[in-house]
Parts: sequence; structure tokens; C-alpha cells
Amino acid sequence: MSNKISNYPTNQLNKLPAGTCADTISCLRDLADKGKPETEEELKQRIDDYFQFCVERDVRCGIESLCLSLSITRTTLFNWCNGRGCSKEWQEICQNAKQFILTFLEQVSMSGKLNPATSIFLLKNVGGYKDSVSFEDMVPGQTPLRAMSPIEIARLYNTPTDVLTAADLPKLNNLPDVELPPT
Repeated sequence: MSNKISNYPTNQLNKLPAGTCADTISCLRDLADKGKPETEEELKQRIDDYFQFCVERDVRCGIESLCLSLSITRTTLFNWCNGRGCSKEWQEICQNAKQFILTFLEQVSMSGKLNPATSIFLLKNVGGYKDSVSFEDMVPGQTPLRAMSPIEIARLYNTPTDVLTAADLPKLNNLPDVELPPT
């Protein structure tokens, strides 16, 4: 058990309002222990039941609780969403359920109903959002000049490498006949 006077984030679990644990555990028990769905129709029905449960019990939908309702792990859901060990139809059903959850997170985030730090964390870690841009991702099949060494750039422009200096690199990056990715 954590120190009740610590200021670590996990200490928030010691300060939950009375009844929160009992209510949450009771609610989650209603989701659990139904076994894995066996057919695509059963999978669809269980996912529909899960979202209806969230509406009726006013519970935020999420990946973990969806997995609990399907009696699977996050890894299994990840595999199904990527078409591993299931049919194409099964994959699409799982992808749609996950997309629904991500859309929900995006909507409550954009409407200001979630703390921005929580929104950022969830969308990056659950939704795969990122705030960095890679030139390699933006220009498929082409190496940007900024990722090339001065010697590689010199060879590209048939410049003798023995006369190339570090001062030549900015000049080579600005040559008009090569399209640079946006910065």
C-alpha cells in the first residue's frame, strides 16, 4: 500500500470518494465472466451490449473495459484488429469498436470535458496520435537531403567530395532541381 501522505499520483487512489471502489467493482463485475464470443454475430452483439451498458450505467467506454466485456486481453484485441487469428469480418468488427472508443475520446477531448493532459495521454497511447513529424514518413521512397551525409549529397550532384566542406551543405540543400520536403 502506498504512503497516505505522499504526493505521488498513485496516492490519488487512497483519496477516492467513499463508495467509488464498491460502485466501480460492482459495475465491472457485471461486464466480466461472459466468455469469449464464438461467432461474428455474438461478437457484434456483445460489443453492442457493452456500449449499451456504458450508456445505461454512465460508464466511460474504453479499451480495457471492452476487453473485459469480451473476456480477452488488450493483446488479443490488438491481434484481432490487425487480422491475426481471425476472419476479415471479425477484424472489421473489432476495428469499428476500437474506432468508436477513439472517436468518443476525441469528442470529449475537443469539447473540453477532459483534462488536456489526460486527453493527450489517452489519444497518444490508445489512439496512436503523435506530435512529431518525420520527413521519412512524409516522403515515401525518397531520402530527404537533411538525412543524407554531405558526401552523399555531393555524389548526388556530381560534386567532387574532396573539395566539399561543411559550409557547402546549406548550399546543396537549397539547389532548385531537388524537391525538399517541407520543414
